Amino acid sequence: MWPILRRLAREFSLSCYRHSIDAALALHRRGEVRTDGLSVENACLRLEISWHARDVHPWDRDLPVNEKQTEFTEQALADTEAALLRIFERRPEIDVIDLTVLHPKSQAVMAAGTVHRSDLNAARPHLLSVNMRLRQLGVTCRFGSPSAGSPDLIDSNAFR
Repeated sequence: MWPILRRLAREFSLSCYRHSIDAALALHRRGEVRTDGLSVENACLRLEISWHARDVHPWDRDLPVNEKQTEFTEQALADTEAALLRIFERRPEIDVIDLTVLHPKSQAVMAAGTVHRSDLNAARPHLLSVNMRLRQLGVTCRFGSPSAGSPDLIDSNAFR
């Protein structure tokens, strides 16, 4: 029963959003004599968001650097996917999300991209890797040691 109520709440929220745009474009409500108004051809709500990834759990801080980096990477990828899914689920009016995920200590860009709601509905559960699912959605993830040509990659020294 709860999934049905959640779906109905999302549909109601989306309906209210669309109605508010139509109401804003209805010129006759602003003192116009004519009853016609502007008609919507296309509307898109875009969210720009950036956040800092969570650091590794305190219990994992004594792990060797490579293991710590692996744990951190897996956690950051899973958090990014979960955040995207939750935003789209809870905000049905959002069509596009421009996201940036920053390293908690170095401020380096770990992941960035533009995700469209329509891409979210494409077949993706068959992909086993979170990284591949994010790539399919349009998110580019950058992990590893920085090189001279790519200063925005994660430095393994940041985990020491």
